[in-house]
Amino acid sequence: MPIQRANDWVMSHLAGEPNQSRRRSFLIITGMMVLIGWLDYITGPRFSLGFLYLVPIGFSVARFGWRFGCSTAVVSIVIRVAGDLAYGPYTHPRTAFWNRFVDLMMDFVIIWVLQAFILLQRELEHRVQERTRALEQAMEARNDLQLQLFEISRRERSAIGHDLHDGLGQHLTATAMAAELLSEKLHSRRDAGADEARVIVRLIGEGIAKTRHIARGLLLAAVEPDELPVELAELAATVSREQRVPCSFTNDGIARAIDVATSSHLFYIAREAIHNAVRHARPSRLEVWLFSDATSITLSVTDDGSGLPSPNAPKTGMGLRIMAHRAELMGAQFTLESSPGGGTIVRCRVPVPQPAASAAVAARPNA
Repeated sequence: MPIQRANDWVMSHLAGEPNQSRRRSFLIITGMMVLIGWLDYITGPRFSLGFLYLVPIGFSVARFGWRFGCSTAVVSIVIRVAGDLAYGPYTHPRTAFWNRFVDLMMDFVIIWVLQAFILLQRELEHRVQERTRALEQAMEARNDLQLQLFEISRRERSAIGHDLHDGLGQHLTATAMAAELLSEKLHSRRDAGADEARVIVRLIGEGIAKTRHIARGLLLAAVEPDELPVELAELAATVSREQRVPCSFTNDGIARAIDVATSSHLFYIAREAIHNAVRHARPSRLEVWLFSDATSITLSVTDDGSGLPSPNAPKTGMGLRIMAHRAELMGAQFTLESSPGGGTIVRCRVPVPQPAASAAVAARPNA
């Protein structure tokens, strides 16, 4: 809007910090004074152009301070008096000089108000800049803390996974071997407890498999970009096998130009979305889709379950917040589409860093 543009111009050129050299500003003020004095002279004493002198006066206050503004006001009064005298002597000299003195006092008042306004505006700008820098520093510290917390969580998960695999897993394996020997002895003696011993061996074997599965999930802290499609495909197969819910995976494109942290976050978002759907939505099928092009990588998890509850329902789960938080750490766009009874679509779009223009120029053949 024109009014808004004019306001922005005034705020930037008068109340803003000077962005021109003092010499150039002085020449601009001098040029404006000469131009206005010439216009005031050719129009004669019948037409007063005193209000036009407020422009160089205000510019002087903004660029050099109130003292220079007062000097400019005095010079403007001298120019006006000289222009009036050029047309002949005053009919009422006292009245004319009194009017010019009043004009000068009014200019001084305007200079005082303008100086106070400029100082207030610049102080506000400085405070806004300081608050902005403080907010940016706080956000950086928050992001660093979040990354540290995720790293600590990853190390703890890895430690627990190693304990399960190397500690509990080995212990259960030894127990299964002992139970297998006991089962063979009982079977050789044709003891009635041989069948029960075989059941114990089978249950221990299932416990070993579950322990290894849990340990693998905990140890899978970092997913390489090239391994992301493979891990997602295995995740879909595991869900189909263990949860009895058909889960398909489609890979459209190759996940390139991303780091290990981004590919790991994408994997955990997919896993969290699948587990949330299985636990809460009771779907009959699940679809995981990974799409990659030159500008972005998109991950989506779709189910045909009951959908999310209404927005007014209390939210107690952490799954959605964790997924949104992981997307925020990647600088990704996280969206959630759901309707009661219509299923849910979890989508995460990660922008791919574009190569520098200089690299493209360097790759061009010489003409």
